[in-house]
Amino acid sequence: MGSKMSDEAPEVALLRELLQPHAWSAREQGWIRSVRMRQGLQGKALAEQMHVSPARISVLEKDELRGAVTLKMMQKAAEALDCRFVYALIPKDLPKQAKPRIRVDAAAMNRGNSRPLSGSPERAARPGGSKITPD
Repeated sequence: MGSKMSDEAPEVALLRELLQPHAWSAREQGWIRSVRMRQGLQGKALAEQMHVSPARISVLEKDELRGAVTLKMMQKAAEALDCRFVYALIPKDLPKQAKPRIRVDAAAMNRGNSRPLSGSPERAARPGGSKITPD
């Protein structure tokens, strides 16, 4: 992992690793079955922790693979597997967050006008007639 990764929260770094093409078989088996098997749990043990039948675990894992599992059941499985369930929509093209920039009349700054402003920057005027306008 590069320096960019080391600045991330551990959960983000783990998620990045899990989403890599070489990651363990979550894509083929689903997250629930993959985590369960990685933890060495039998379906019966997970069923006991979730307070459902072993047959329900089998159905749950199949439902996940075909996209029919509910968020509620994913959360319940995550809790039983001692995991955090994360559901996210991530835009493909994240726009850069534009920071508001304000241009201040340099002449006013040189006159020592340093009172705090009130109201919107577009309409605020500093003493001495200088205006602050968006850049």
